[in-house]
Amino acid sequence: MLDIEFTPSNVAVLKPRGALSAADFTRLSEAIDQQTATAGAAPSLVIDAGQLPHWDSLDALGKHLRFVQDHHRLVRKVAVAGDNLALKTLPHVADLFIDAKIRRFPHAKLGDAIEWAGAEGDHPGGFDLIAGLPDDVIGLDVHGIITSQDYRDMLVPLVEERLKAHGKLKALAVLGPGFISYSEGAALDDLRLGFSHWNDFTRAAIVTDITWLRTATRLFAPLMKCEVKVFDMAGLDEAKAWISA
Repeated sequence: MLDIEFTPSNVAVLKPRGALSAADFTRLSEAIDQQTATAGAAPSLVIDAGQLPHWDSLDALGKHLRFVQDHHRLVRKVAVAGDNLALKTLPHVADLFIDAKIRRFPHAKLGDAIEWAGAEGDHPGGFDLIAGLPDDVIGLDVHGIITSQDYRDMLVPLVEERLKAHGKLKALAVLGPGFISYSEGAALDDLRLGFSHWNDFTRAAIVTDITWLRTATRLFAPLMKCEVKVFDMAGLDEAKAWISA
């Protein structure tokens, strides 16, 4: 059996339960086609693979392959949330045969998989540490689509570790052409991180040419307890010097 649920961000969350039948794939194809007509675009897919799916017959396998053949050029993204070892190689193998962007998530990160599938753009995103800065400065090159997973797995532990060593910190964030967006969950995590460390940062520098980010930073800067400055990308060296002082 296959449970199908659509999110407001045009993501179809698929949860296989037991063996999958030919009728399951017929119903899936009809549901995806109807959602495509309603939303004006094919939904991205998230497969909740807590257990590795399997077919109940060769007919079911054939219907599955037909579904992939008919829809892989329409669907932008496919996220698989599961821990089975076989799933770890799935994105690399599937990339050879289908057009959709595929990414695997641990099953515990199902929410992040749904966020990624519903976000604009295809890059999974992340934070890269900027070298050559004092240890009390957290310098980040922000790229792609940032999700809650990026905050939980990298940024939050990094802030906690640096605070133990220094007590007070400074932050430098560079959002260049490679930055796409924050998912809704990541935006909430950004607020939580800011409020939980309200008194722990003395300076923050934002380096970007993206108009809405520059405007938003200047709008909220007077509300921050730390000193905040905005630099354009050409002023990156100036930003590094200011944040290091």
